[in-house]
Amino acid sequence: MATKRFVLSTVGISPLLNALDSTEGAWRQKFNQATNAARLPDDVEAKAQELAQRVTARLRAGDVVVNRKLSAELNGIYGLYDDKLPTGGSGDIHFLVATDTALGRLAAAIICDFLRSQGLTADVYIPAALSTADPLTFSSGMKQLIRWCEDTIPGYRSAGYHVVFNLTAAFKSLQGYLSIMGMFYADEMIYIFETGSKLLSIPRLPLQIDVGALRESRVELAMMAQGHVYAVEQVSGVPAGLLDIDESGSASLSDWGALVWNRVREELLGADLLPFLRLQFTDQFRKDFKGADAQQRTEVQESLARVSGLLEDSAGDSASLKRDGGLLYEVYRNQFSQSGRPIGHFRVTQGRRISCTVEDGALRLRRYGEHAINDNP
Repeated sequence: MATKRFVLSTVGISPLLNALDSTEGAWRQKFNQATNAARLPDDVEAKAQELAQRVTARLRAGDVVVNRKLSAELNGIYGLYDDKLPTGGSGDIHFLVATDTALGRLAAAIICDFLRSQGLTADVYIPAALSTADPLTFSSGMKQLIRWCEDTIPGYRSAGYHVVFNLTAAFKSLQGYLSIMGMFYADEMIYIFETGSKLLSIPRLPLQIDVGALRESRVELAMMAQGHVYAVEQVSGVPAGLLDIDESGSASLSDWGALVWNRVREELLGADLLPFLRLQFTDQFRKDFKGADAQQRTEVQESLARVSGLLEDSAGDSASLKRDGGLLYEVYRNQFSQSGRPIGHFRVTQGRRISCTVEDGALRLRRYGEHAINDNP
């Protein structure tokens, strides 16, 4: 039985541009000017819809040579399958990654609909606000894409899928980032050699991150991964390439920092309990943490990093925890510590909680476990 593939293809606007004929040169300029637009002017929108219908009709006519010339994305996919798209039941999964722009969404929808019409399983993923309008917007979108890859791809690989990054299309900046991401997430990356139809495949390289160099910065990295921002002098131990530093001297995790952190976070968080700011640990909490497995410890410490960051940013005000929709912090009714402090709790995962008390701008953590801690927090 053939190995199933998970194919991630970057999407540009080549299907729309390549559908223009020689009399429509002025439209090419208009489309290029509207590349990063979230909404199109009425005339450009109408023309884009006209071209979408034109592209769809040509693709479904079934001429492989025409289709490969019309769409850089399909050029790579046809190359992957030796010009014969598999029929339904192949088990392959296709994800199309596009910019969060009007033209990007439209181009991805065209390719997705065509692949589905051929019996392939296909879907579109668009990181919110991803565009090439400016470096800050692009960086924000790429962080979402990196997180999506981390959440999505390992599950397919563990299920036996061969992961392919098809990088024959899209903007050069997006291709550049995916080329490096592919070294961590893909089993192979494919390109089309020059302007022809020959496939160029680059296998996954055995890259290894120096975890030891990051161990002393585990707390800072974990908190930045949860959105906390430091003054640059507070993270002097973090390699500069993992940081974004703004004009005010504030440091946050860069795109590459997010990628590296995702690859090492379980190794760095899945062992010892770390000394997060404004958090105190009872002996019972330490015992509960010690009894958890590596994945659960990682989940716990990611939640602690988030709580720590919120408390730091609010000068210890626990109301900041209540406003966070992921933590769902609330206080138990009629539950008090021996010193008379109200006992609260927040969520780690859907089924696991941490109970705590607020003490002088800090949280004192009492128990960790499943819903049973509600009976004895």
